[in-house]
Amino acid sequence: MKRLLLVAAIALTAASPAVAGLPFFPSGSVVGEGQPLKAYTNLTPQVHLFGDAVTARVAVIADTKFVDPARLRITTSFKPYLEVGAPVVLRLNSGRFAQVTWTWTLRCLTSPCVPRLPPSEKYHVFRFRLVHIDYLTKTGTRAYGITASWPPVEVISQESPASQTALEATNALLWHYHLTPVASATFGVSPTLLFWLALGLGGAALLAAAGYARSWFLAVRPARATASAVDSKTTLERALTLLAWAHERGDETLERKALERVAGELGVEAPLPAVDELSRTARELAWSADVPGDEEVETFAEQARETGRHGDDGEPAA
Repeated sequence: MKRLLLVAAIALTAASPAVAGLPFFPSGSVVGEGQPLKAYTNLTPQVHLFGDAVTARVAVIADTKFVDPARLRITTSFKPYLEVGAPVVLRLNSGRFAQVTWTWTLRCLTSPCVPRLPPSEKYHVFRFRLVHIDYLTKTGTRAYGITASWPPVEVISQESPASQTALEATNALLWHYHLTPVASATFGVSPTLLFWLALGLGGAALLAAAGYARSWFLAVRPARATASAVDSKTTLERALTLLAWAHERGDETLERKALERVAGELGVEAPLPAVDELSRTARELAWSADVPGDEEVETFAEQARETGRHGDDGEPAA
């Protein structure tokens, strides 16, 4: 009997909140012992499987003659457990008696809560920090407060003792999980068709870009004669080709230079008295105030070309 009374006294002492710093009211209160408020904590279940939810409650009973329940503030921590949402607050009033209950839903899915083998209280049993219940003044400062302790909570593995024995014996994890077959995917358009269409469109776009780039290149840069064709021409023929190209594009400066070059080449390729007049004509066209017309240039070029041929054959020019 004495042992039972001792155990009950120890349990009541552990469950009762600390009351240091509370004001005492000799006239008495509905809470009892002349105290304005008391607090009680509860955790359910105190022993749970890994991953299960735990419910934590703090109930504060107060005498509304001395305490305004709206000015109560709760501070606590449940690490390593996490709160699943904000706490639910329930308020009850009956005469001068008021009760405010805060309820949290806790869950721990992280490494600190994973049960270890062999069992160790360090990893299986958790003791949360004290709950601080403060009563605030109208200005928001702390008037007084009490603390309350949480009972310990223990987490155990979801594996059965037989599975744990097998794990300890083999030190191997053989997990099996059967997934429900997933229905095959459906498509509005065949992915293979989309792939080839995208590839074809991309190729067409590249070809169009290449064609546009080629036309642009040909437009801004004239075609060049091949090396063999250029090498087969005499210097006079090259000068006449340059003259025709410059006249066709309306490049006045280059055309006048080409005429000067033709005049010079006539004396080299056909050193005959008959070319003096043609050379003089070339220089007059080069230094004339007006740009030579198409007919003048074509007539002159033909005469110079004929003169050059006669010069190559060693015959007198007409």
